[in-house]
Amino acid sequence: MKAARFYEVGKPLKVENVEVPEIGPHDALVRVRACGICHTDLHFIDEGLLKPGKIPQTMGHEVGGDVVEVGEAVRNVKVGDRVLIHFYFSCGECYYCQRGRESLCIGESFQQFGFTTDGGYAEYARAPSRNLVRLPDEVPYEGGILADAGSTAYHAVREVGKVRIGEDVVIMGAGGVGLCTLQMAKISGGRVAAVDVVKDKLKVAEELGADSIINSREQDVRKEVMEFTQGKGADVVFEFVGREQTMANAINSLKRGGRLVFIGYSEDLFKVSPLDLVRTEIEVMGSRASSRRETAAVVDLVQSGRFNLKRLVTHSVPLDEVNYGLDLVRKGLAIRAVVKP
Repeated sequence: MKAARFYEVGKPLKVENVEVPEIGPHDALVRVRACGICHTDLHFIDEGLLKPGKIPQTMGHEVGGDVVEVGEAVRNVKVGDRVLIHFYFSCGECYYCQRGRESLCIGESFQQFGFTTDGGYAEYARAPSRNLVRLPDEVPYEGGILADAGSTAYHAVREVGKVRIGEDVVIMGAGGVGLCTLQMAKISGGRVAAVDVVKDKLKVAEELGADSIINSREQDVRKEVMEFTQGKGADVVFEFVGREQTMANAINSLKRGGRLVFIGYSEDLFKVSPLDLVRTEIEVMGSRASSRRETAAVVDLVQSGRFNLKRLVTHSVPLDEVNYGLDLVRKGLAIRAVVKP
């Protein structure tokens, strides 16, 4: 089968022929129909900020596809089922897994699909059957992006940021995950302002229900947020960029007692005076991925029509052109691109 493999920082992925993965008794083999291209992959490829589990490594972690083979002990799925793969292969037994916080798993068997073990930029992918989430017929294979972008947003809004009805929310960075978070915040009853430098992304944010859009290249972010919030500041800010300026804009946009949630990151450091935190009682939190339960909940939202998946997927490329797809993401030209092997 064909697979796109990472060999070296600063080099394009290499599309080559490899063996179809062998499955164990608790695994399933999935024929990949679509795999989302996530900006996180660029932290491996461009920067080396994240390290793969091995070299070479098949990348890609947002898969939608069909089950074509199951292990002898598998009972929860069968051949022919449409599924997506929840990409955190947690142990299910450690302190965090037992409390439903699978993304914080510390078990020895923990793996991250497409990060530490071979992923979905390939014709076939192996996954533990417990990590498969049913994909209804009404949801296209591009729904694979819900395994990360959608469910990461769900977790950030519902579990970490805890957005409540009537709260003012600011999204710093209207990329794929940012626009998913915008939708989740609206579903939770928030009023949402989206901040970005790309006018086309801000236009999509408006289409998806943003109550205000702010172009940080042309406008003073704090001033616009204060106007949006009638001078109070935001209850919650979700930060997706992780650059020094966007982090400063984020914390300066909060009200007293507000909540800052980091989802994005870079090599830049977050600089804040502890005195400012004490004076304002601002909460600063990180939000990491999601659980399988949360992924299934997002699929339900798409199926019910409450979450717009179609508007998020702007580009599609064949596996042989995966590096072109990555370049679209790199240049900010795609909201979400998908690879179709």
